[in-house]
Amino acid sequence: MKMGKMMIGLGLILAVVLLGCTETPKPAPTPVPTPIPTTPVEKTPVITTPVQTTPIPTTPVEKTPGVVTTPPRLTGEIKVCALYDTRIPAFKANVEALKLAIEEINAQGGIMGKKLELIHQDTQRKVDIAITAYRSAVIEKGCKVVFVEGVSEEVMALLEEGAKIYHSNPHIMISSQAGMESTLKVIEDYEKYKFFFRSLPSDPEMNYKVTKVFFDIAKDVIGAKKVALLLEDAAWTKCAREGCTYNTKFGTVGSKAMKDWVKEEYGLEVVYISNLAVGEKNFLPILETAAARGAEFIFVLSSWYTDTTTLTKQWASSSARNIPIAFFGGTAQWMTAWNLTGGASLGTIVMTYDYEAIPLANPNTAGVIKKLHERGISLDTSTHYAYSELMRVKEAMERAGNPEDIDAVIKAMEELEFKNHTIHRAEYMFFGYKNPNFHSYTGGPTMIAQFQCNGKPVYIVPSDVLAKGGYVEESQKVQPDAYKSPAELRKICK
Repeated sequence: MKMGKMMIGLGLILAVVLLGCTETPKPAPTPVPTPIPTTPVEKTPVITTPVQTTPIPTTPVEKTPGVVTTPPRLTGEIKVCALYDTRIPAFKANVEALKLAIEEINAQGGIMGKKLELIHQDTQRKVDIAITAYRSAVIEKGCKVVFVEGVSEEVMALLEEGAKIYHSNPHIMISSQAGMESTLKVIEDYEKYKFFFRSLPSDPEMNYKVTKVFFDIAKDVIGAKKVALLLEDAAWTKCAREGCTYNTKFGTVGSKAMKDWVKEEYGLEVVYISNLAVGEKNFLPILETAAARGAEFIFVLSSWYTDTTTLTKQWASSSARNIPIAFFGGTAQWMTAWNLTGGASLGTIVMTYDYEAIPLANPNTAGVIKKLHERGISLDTSTHYAYSELMRVKEAMERAGNPEDIDAVIKAMEELEFKNHTIHRAEYMFFGYKNPNFHSYTGGPTMIAQFQCNGKPVYIVPSDVLAKGGYVEESQKVQPDAYKSPAELRKICK
């Protein structure tokens, strides 16, 4: 009996132990933290939200590489930089022309709502300083358009710098003057140098097509048979001094030396040639030699680096004073040449676009000249180029639809038939021709005048020359019959 009770007790104890063992798994529900894995799932949208915003910052990076575009976006301005040594009068005039263009553009609401800001930096006409100024203009200041002076060595150096920084800092560079080699770079390696435009014809056309009109006057207006050529010794005059040929993938362009084509095409005898050193001050021996050789017409091919004011004064006091003298460039083409030379410019023949009554069809021409005259500025061709090219950039940016998409602006510059140039017709400065003038102007006749009594210019280009050059009838209101010899003018202009 006791044994039975003992067995029952043991059974009860065993049951309790077994029951305790079966209840220990109850804590297993503790993994009920199964909600823990679900918590991240609820937070996932928070993680994905930034991913949706990333396209906003990346879009501008794709369209305009680099961070240089930030300043214009913040200020809402399009910055234009002018890299000029303003100690040179023409470059000072160019800066003023850009200011005028910017004032007029901003008064009309800017370019697609963005106002323009001009930044001028002095280059001192030194390559190293010009490079520093250029990099600062593009990289630090964020300039989208950069105007540079036309010193060949300077422009060639800036082209190489521009090629390095263009893709991270897109911009357009515009230069007048500079040698043909700058244009060749754009033609031969477009992707590398496409940002460069040259507001000047190719060297062969500049030295031939543009200068021919002076010899039309020499032969048909003056009746000269013997000529003297005074040619500035510079890179851009090589075609006139020696002749030249350039082979490009868009074809070959070249010209004979001036002494050769003047004889062959006009039947004029070249009795004297002098290569003028830049910086020359004593022209008397040259003028005396031209007179002694029997010259009946003296042609001076020069830029701003030849002192045409001194040359004019020395001509007026030399034995060559009664020989008609014609100037392609320099201060001789200004209306103020009369005062600068003390009236010695009487009878000189010049390419001038500095006269408010110039017979040009473009209605903007006289207004631009007048406004710059009111600022005390005289204009040469490059001054008109600066003003007009910024107006062209405006049209190109509007056509592109985005002033900061410089690749598109460049394409628009190439396609645009720009009709608002203040001195040239559209076909003479179309940038898209697939020929050796690509990204440059095309040569043609220009407006030539003689300074007569009190320094008043009388335009003496033969009308048929302008007609052949495509000038409209309004531009042909010239007076070649009004030409008078220097000796005659001295008698009647008192």
